[in-house]
Amino acid sequence: MKKKSYEEMNRKELLRIAKLYGVKGRHRMTKEKLIKAISEKKEPIEKLRNFEEKLKQKNLPHKYDKNHIELLPKEPGVVYVHWEIRNQKKQPILKLMEKKKSVLAIPVMSKIGDGYMHVDEGKNLRAVIGIESGKQFKKIVESEEIAVPVSFPSNDRTVKWAKVDLKKGKVRKTRKNTKATKKLEEKKEKTEKIAKTVKYIHIPKGKQSD
Repeated sequence: MKKKSYEEMNRKELLRIAKLYGVKGRHRMTKEKLIKAISEKKEPIEKLRNFEEKLKQKNLPHKYDKNHIELLPKEPGVVYVHWEIRNQKKQPILKLMEKKKSVLAIPVMSKIGDGYMHVDEGKNLRAVIGIESGKQFKKIVESEEIAVPVSFPSNDRTVKWAKVDLKKGKVRKTRKNTKATKKLEEKKEKTEKIAKTVKYIHIPKGKQSD
């Protein structure tokens, strides 16, 4: 059976594919826009899958015989975690942490494992494995913090600068708004002021003008 191209598919079929690729606002799109959005989403996901297949072929070691956890961003709303925990008598718990807040907690059923987890987009997370003792959580191993990929443009329009003092070996970071942001903020404030002065007029039925 010949595989259908996107152009040959109807809108319902395209919506089903767009859902699989996580296309936002798909129900408001025309057929042409759906095809474009799917094509843009499909390429990076296929590149990631090809990269994962190449890694599998390299015969990486199954274990390292030490406590280890790695958290990696995969795609919008999805992260990958790999862990190895040695010689633990109590049941370890794996937590995804946003600063000091736990956003996900699952029991670690095997000494070595990995998997994909669905999380909120745009969060800064780190993975921690530890043992719960009463109300306390004793950390065994912790990953580096990562930013979960997003499927929408960032609202942050600030420019980050860093001044490096080579003699003292210090870095001083500063933040500065771009001119475009300042203009947008001024326009927003002006619009809000106008909106507050607007009075809505009720027109009785039968008196509306064409």
